[in-house]
Amino acid sequence: MGRGMKIVIAMSAVLATIFLVGLPLYVFPASDEPRAVDAVFVIGPPTDVRIDLAERMIADGLTDTLVVSLGDSAWERENAPAAIAACNQPQDYTAYCTQPDPFSTRGEARWMRDLVDQHGWESVAVITTTPHISRTRAIFERCWEGEDGGIAYIESGEDLRPMYWVHQYLYQTVAFAKVAVERGC
Repeated sequence: MGRGMKIVIAMSAVLATIFLVGLPLYVFPASDEPRAVDAVFVIGPPTDVRIDLAERMIADGLTDTLVVSLGDSAWERENAPAAIAACNQPQDYTAYCTQPDPFSTRGEARWMRDLVDQHGWESVAVITTTPHISRTRAIFERCWEGEDGGIAYIESGEDLRPMYWVHQYLYQTVAFAKVAVERGC
């Protein structure tokens, strides 16, 4: 067997390992069903699907508070009409909307921690896309000082295209490596 073939086999083995390890992290992560919470937090980007799910939770009486991580970029605001409406129009619920600093999952977790401290919340539901659930859990639990189970991690149910999955596998894997070296909230 030539050197080139050995490299191809080794690379294939690495890619297969990443794929297999990623299945429980990105494709089939541990997640929760919507339940009664003090606030529902739509982390960025706040797609219409995520906002609709949060507003259904509010309509179902599971919470009366919506938190939205909404970037200041024109592109994000243009692609988040439901979030813009929820944040800028009068609602029958309380809405907190801002761009966390830093504008990252870690910044969102810190903002949640600050809101929990300000309002005395004991439970929060975090809505994000399926491949982001596991990393969100790892980051948010570093900032959570409430009882175990105080955060519900809810998959948004967005229809994800194959290229999005490929991108997320790569992005989430690199981002998990960053989480591994970071400490604290």
